[in-house]
Amino acid sequence: MRFIKLSLVLFGLLFLVTTSVNAQTTATINQEPTTAVASTAKTIKVKVKGVGCSRDLQAISMSVAKVAGVSICETLKKGATTTFSVTYNPAVADEKAIYTAVEDTPGCSNQTARPYKVKM
Repeated sequence: MRFIKLSLVLFGLLFLVTTSVNAQTTATINQEPTTAVASTAKTIKVKVKGVGCSRDLQAISMSVAKVAGVSICETLKKGATTTFSVTYNPAVADEKAIYTAVEDTPGCSNQTARPYKVKM
């Protein structure tokens, strides 16, 4: 009889703890992002000429990602004119800083050359 009572008490406590943790997790997941964060992100497409290999893509992406305010820089289309998608915070960075970062990226075969040009 004691075993049954003890089992019921433990089951009740387990149920209570599980429900409490689940409710807290659900509340955390359902929180809406603040509008200040959601409205500040801006995404632009940057077309770049002079990209020849995959190391160029990585170098440009890393250079642009180092710009303060840039959160994402990814390649959308490879080719004679390569297109990058750049997401940034316009309160911190601007398009000119992103374009400068692209054009100041050294070439992979010649580190003193600046072969990349932003196509407007």
